Amino acid sequence: MSKSDINLLIGFTIFVGALGPSAALAAGAGCDVGKWPLSAIQTKFSSTALPAVASGDFLPGLGAPVAVNLSPQGEVTFPHAPARQGKADPAYGAIVKVGSPPAGTYQVSASNGTWVDLVENSDLVKPAGYERNKDCPGVDKSIRFKTNGGPLTVQLSGGYDKTVKIEVVRAE
Repeated sequence: MSKSDINLLIGFTIFVGALGPSAALAAGAGCDVGKWPLSAIQTKFSSTALPAVASGDFLPGLGAPVAVNLSPQGEVTFPHAPARQGKADPAYGAIVKVGSPPAGTYQVSASNGTWVDLVENSDLVKPAGYERNKDCPGVDKSIRFKTNGGPLTVQLSGGYDKTVKIEVVRAE
């Protein structure tokens, strides 16, 4: 083997070695580390063409991510008091109606730190699972709720920003 072949081989080995850890990190870290994967949600949220909805609007459908235009929180009539008092001042909020899907586990994902509650028949639904992964840019949290099949409303409160991207899907 010539000296140039050895140098080429060493350079290639260093290059592959440098790629190897980053490829492993991409596959093993970020959006897909945790209780459930978030990479599909991240991909949907990265779309610049999400439909916009305002407080009081219905979601276009389960699995259809939207950009929610939040209102000053004092102007929002929540079906139930938010489960947590936000720290934002001013705070922004909204309600988004889901309809009456059948009983099951539903996952609500949000792009930023806006507080997320799910309301069924005017009562808060307790979270059944929670995923927050700081290594998944564009997805702040994903929460699962078990429902009984009544009318559902996503309640957003305590937002620092005037918009939040959300997606509601059946998790079963």
